[in-house]
Amino acid sequence: MFLIAAVLGCAVVLLVGILFRRAAASAHDLGAVADAVPATVEPRAQPVVCRTLRVYFVKPSKYDDAGWVQWFWKGVLPNNTLTVLAALNDTYNELHREQGIYLETVLWDEQVDGPILPDTIRAIQEKALEDGVEVIIGLAGVQTNQYPRGRDLALRFRRAGFPVLVGGFHVSGYPETRTFLEDCGITTVVGEAETIWCELLDDYIAGRLRRTYSVTDGIRAKTGSGEITVPVITDAQLPAISDPYLHRFASSTMTTVDTSRGCPFTCSYCSVKNVMGRTMRARDPEAVVRWIRDAGDRHGIRSLFIVDDDFFRSPTWEPILEGMAAYRGEGHDLSFMMQVDAEAAAFGDLAPGEVSSSQRRKCERFLELAAAAGCYSAFVGFETFNPQNLLAATKVQNLDKEQRRRKDDTAGQALLAVKEKYRRVVRNWHAHGVAVHCGYMIGFPFDGPECGRQSAEWLLDVGVDLASFFVVTPLPGTEDHDRAVRDGTILDWDFNNYDSQHMVSHHPRMTTEEVVRAYREAYLTFYSARNTLRLLFTVHRVPGLSWAARSAMWRQHLYYFYSYRAGRHPMLGGIWQRRMPGARREVLTDEEARGHYLGGGVVSAEGVRLALPA
Repeated sequence: MFLIAAVLGCAVVLLVGILFRRAAASAHDLGAVADAVPATVEPRAQPVVCRTLRVYFVKPSKYDDAGWVQWFWKGVLPNNTLTVLAALNDTYNELHREQGIYLETVLWDEQVDGPILPDTIRAIQEKALEDGVEVIIGLAGVQTNQYPRGRDLALRFRRAGFPVLVGGFHVSGYPETRTFLEDCGITTVVGEAETIWCELLDDYIAGRLRRTYSVTDGIRAKTGSGEITVPVITDAQLPAISDPYLHRFASSTMTTVDTSRGCPFTCSYCSVKNVMGRTMRARDPEAVVRWIRDAGDRHGIRSLFIVDDDFFRSPTWEPILEGMAAYRGEGHDLSFMMQVDAEAAAFGDLAPGEVSSSQRRKCERFLELAAAAGCYSAFVGFETFNPQNLLAATKVQNLDKEQRRRKDDTAGQALLAVKEKYRRVVRNWHAHGVAVHCGYMIGFPFDGPECGRQSAEWLLDVGVDLASFFVVTPLPGTEDHDRAVRDGTILDWDFNNYDSQHMVSHHPRMTTEEVVRAYREAYLTFYSARNTLRLLFTVHRVPGLSWAARSAMWRQHLYYFYSYRAGRHPMLGGIWQRRMPGARREVLTDEEARGHYLGGGVVSAEGVRLALPA
């Protein structure tokens, strides 16, 4: 085993070295963080301007277990929220071209641009005074595990006199956080920004910035237990592509795009349905295809991650995939990965004399078009093999219809049925040359201490190519969180730990240590040195897999092997963490942060003309 691990270690070092040399040729030297220039989205045409607003869209990082702000030499996946917001600024400029108001856009992703320090804030302020512009700070797409870092940044910026906005899933799903931030003079943005942004900017320009904004113009959509208003995105601006931003990542020819929003399912652990609704809404498919063509022709984009929560449920997947297939047919290099539910590929063989159903024909058409359009990886939420867990989490779509009303004496049969369904999903995707990357959760109510190792072995048995493991986490904005609060089972209120790697609530069958151990065993079993070496030497023999899928699985498997052993979740990390002196956590709770950063005082939420602090 020592020899295997040594050989694998050399392979990882070699791979990272190759990535380093490739990226170094095009990467920008960040230099000192205070002097760094994050990605700026260039305007199409600059009008005559009377008033310029420099909008910083900041994606906060999170603190690692030692309290350092996570910052990486290279990121893995660009943030779609930042690029969508940049596009909204473009739209605002076009609509207000004759009014003498102009928005400059600066994107700052802390994971790749570096931590924002007090010196950074002073540099932003001095540059604004020098250029004669106003500054707005927007903390964008803040997830729950990023909230402590985002809160600390928001309070620091507010103390310096900047108007500060905070949006994302956490503030949208957790009213208590909104109340705290608003009391500190920070504006919260609830829900999607498309129908909010212009109104918010107009209010700021008029000197009447409100404490909170939420979607009022749109359609009503069901959630897990009620209804919300969500915007119609048919004609919404597609993400802006910032080449300097993409060069912060391991692949500068890959970017993200959302073609639809919402999710029709009711999984109790997921906040998507409660923030974006269960009604599927889609962009204009012709506009999406034009955007993809432009991304390839003008920006050299060759790979996409379609970040829709369930692309199979998008009402416009067919014309989009047809357009992508046509683009590839013209000789262009294009590949992509996507997220779908298990039902997209769960069909089995037809029995003699059986007639294909319309749903089966839809699934077959989806797989055929996805392969023709260049799909190399489908992310599928398996989550658990245990049918009792699937029922408890209301993830009934992973069960066959006859298993959705289970009797106790059929539990064993239901488990076998789930395994067979997952095997069919993998087999059908492989038959079309597409690799299967599954999401899998540890710590559901009916899990036991052996669930991690056992689940990883079952995933290997059904043929999964890549697996991302998560600890079940009661995220604010979910039914699981509401239940945990009601039952008093929350053990840890530090949202920095709500990152799917820490156990933050009581488990009915396991101790916290046992859940964390099961999580570790899942990763160490699936990504053992033996399994990783076996994949490296046998992935080319997996029946049906395309070369793009094989190559992607080779690279990603090595990255997952490296990332977990570096102590980070692969989906929350990057390549080679860097540490910036002074970028460490100073406080834990909201009230500690208020006292530390604001001196216990509250700053007005009105727009403030910038002036250097005394």
